[in-house]
Amino acid sequence: AFGIDWLHWWAQGRPNTAQGLAFKRQEEKYLSTWKDIVHRVVWDYCAKHNLKRPNRCTTVQPSGTKSLLTGASPGWHPPKAQRFIRRITFRKNDPVALACIDYGYNVIPSQSDKDEQGNLLNDPFDSRVSEWLVEIPVAVPWADLPGADEVDISKFSALSQMDFYMQVQKFYVTHNTSATIELREQEIEALGTRIYETIRDDEGYISVALLARFDDHQTFPRLPFEPITKQQYEKLMQEVKMRRQTHDFHTALSRYDFGELMEVGPAGCDSDKCMLPEENPN
Repeated sequence: AFGIDWLHWWAQGRPNTAQGLAFKRQEEKYLSTWKDIVHRVVWDYCAKHNLKRPNRCTTVQPSGTKSLLTGASPGWHPPKAQRFIRRITFRKNDPVALACIDYGYNVIPSQSDKDEQGNLLNDPFDSRVSEWLVEIPVAVPWADLPGADEVDISKFSALSQMDFYMQVQKFYVTHNTSATIELREQEIEALGTRIYETIRDDEGYISVALLARFDDHQTFPRLPFEPITKQQYEKLMQEVKMRRQTHDFHTALSRYDFGELMEVGPAGCDSDKCMLPEENPN
C-alpha cells in the first residue's frame, strides 16, 4: 500500500527518521480507517438483525491455510519472500488435500514419513506414508513491482517486526494481534529489551510468539516455507495449471467432503515449530 520505499525503510530497521515517521502516520491512518469500517459494518449488521454488539470486532489471524486457499490476506506478518512454496500438513487422504490435488497443487509425503534407512519417502500414496504436504506456490501481490526483488524480506529484523506488530496492536485490533516474531540469536537481547519497554510504558503490548529463524534452508528439507525465484515460481504455477482438473476449489472439495467427517483440514500445527522432535515423557 505504501510502495517500494516503505519496504526499503523496513529493511533499514524502520528508523524514526522524517520519512519513517511519515510512513508510521500512513500506517496509523490505514489501520484506523479499516478498524472504523469494521466497527461500522458489524454494528450496522447487529442493528439490522437485532443482535448484541460484540465487544471485539477486529483481530488478525496468522498466515495459514484459509488465506492461501481463498486468496485472503495472510495477516500482518512480513512474507517469507516475494515468492515461496508454502507446505501445509494434512493427514493422508484428507478431503481438503484431495481437493488440492484436483486443483493442481503438488502433494508429497511429510517430513516424518521415512523408509527403513531413514530416507524421506517420495510417493505420497506409499502405504508407509501417514501425512501429506500440500505444496502451494505463493507470490505476494507486489512481487512484480519495479525494485521489489532488491529487498531481502528474510532479513527484516526482529525489532522491525515488533515495531509493526505494535502499530497493528495500537491502531487496529481491540484485543491482541496473533503474531509470531522470527529472530536470530544475536537479536534476542535487543528484542527482550524492547518487549520490556512496551510493558513498562504500558504501550498496549499483550503477547507475541517467538520463533528461531533458519537461514540455511537446506538443513531442513520440506520446510513449511521455502523461498523461490521468479523463474521457479512461474514454472511451478505452469505445472499447477497443467494438473488442474477444476477451476472451482469448492467443487473439488465437495467431491470428497460430504459433511460427515469432523476431523478434516490441515494439521493443528504445520509451522516451523512443528519441526522440533517430539519428546517422550519418562
